[in-house]
Amino acid sequence: MDLEPLPKKRALNIEMLISLGALLFSWQVASFFLPEYVLPGLQMILQEFLKMAQEGTLFWDTLLTLYRIWQGLIGGFIVGALLGVAMGTVRKTESYLIPIVNFIMGIPALSWTLIVILWFRGTETRIFALMLAVSFPVFAHSILDATKGISKDLMEMTLAFRPTRTQVFRMLIVPSIIPHMLTAWKVTIGFAVRVVIVAELVGASTGVGFRMLQQQSLLNMSGVLAWTMVLVVSGLAMQLLITKMESRLLRWRPSTL
Repeated sequence: MDLEPLPKKRALNIEMLISLGALLFSWQVASFFLPEYVLPGLQMILQEFLKMAQEGTLFWDTLLTLYRIWQGLIGGFIVGALLGVAMGTVRKTESYLIPIVNFIMGIPALSWTLIVILWFRGTETRIFALMLAVSFPVFAHSILDATKGISKDLMEMTLAFRPTRTQVFRMLIVPSIIPHMLTAWKVTIGFAVRVVIVAELVGASTGVGFRMLQQQSLLNMSGVLAWTMVLVVSGLAMQLLITKMESRLLRWRPSTL
């Protein structure tokens, strides 16, 4: 009796579990030879998780940080999408706008952090402005490239039916930019997590970044790493969410094995 090959997805999950197990095992072994302030054991980090959960900070501060991330990303996506579509479809718009978008994109996130602190008042306003400034150029570039990459033959064939501008946008432009848009989301999420944490470290009194700074001031490496793990898990969960959306929205694309 011939054995059937292991399904690709199941094999991939097994490989991920093996890699994760090896990482955790190596961590625990290394913690025996290093002081606690350098690399605490996994049991100490677990104790910090339980303490954070009992105090209520684990849920509420994580929720607040995620809210800030999504609020800023949605704002950046709306601005970036409007600019990207405009530059890709309206003649000469790209020539005027792309230098401005590139200039804003070239400003480091740390510089933007200092700028928004001077320009705006209020923690939430500052974080939203920071997220908007660092995310919308990424979305604008991605959607511009997608719009410019639409096949000329496909465009001419579509226009031969004399559709309205709304029909062209809905039936041609939107399906063409969705793959690039989702890729931009996956790339920007990881960057957005780091940016929000920097903002919370500098000027917030709530959120994961603030809690990490609090634990650092207490020289509690277990607490710092526990909150870091919260960020890692949250980032992976958001990436997984976008990947699931991608698989649903792009079911029409042929799968590559």
